[in-house]
Amino acid sequence: MNLRDIKKDIDYVLSAFIEDCTVCAAVNPKSDDKVIADLMEDAIDLYNELRDKVTVKIEGSKKAYFNNLRKEILERTDALYTKLSEAVSKKAEAKAEAPKKAPAKKAEPKAEEAPKAEKKAPAKKAPAKKAEPKAEKPAAEKKPAAKKPAAKKAAPKAE
Repeated sequence: MNLRDIKKDIDYVLSAFIEDCTVCAAVNPKSDDKVIADLMEDAIDLYNELRDKVTVKIEGSKKAYFNNLRKEILERTDALYTKLSEAVSKKAEAKAEAPKKAPAKKAEPKAEEAPKAEKKAPAKKAPAKKAEPKAEKPAAEKKPAAKKPAAKKAAPKAE
């Protein structure tokens, strides 16, 4: 493991989280933008903190330090994703719990009105006659296209 790979991991993981926050805000227009913006700020703070931890001089085993740093990246980013998921699900629950308007009731027919005449069964139609094929006209004989004369090559100029 080298330092460059860890820096790339930090960039990739946190930029993916920020992109997911942006997509979430764009797809859910009724989502709480303030909560999502706060999560994005937390991600940026985490990015800065982790980049500072990468550049610190390390005494002792570098391998153990960087392995712990990788675990920290994943754990803290997972916590941010959990918060984002909760924010989205709260909004969905609030939307589901919103009272729905009862559909308007149709006016019942008055007893005084006479019921409308019963519908008659549609009359059967006679089967449609098939169109007879028209007599084909003899096709005009095609003449072969006239050949174009071959292009003449320009003769080289004599000096």
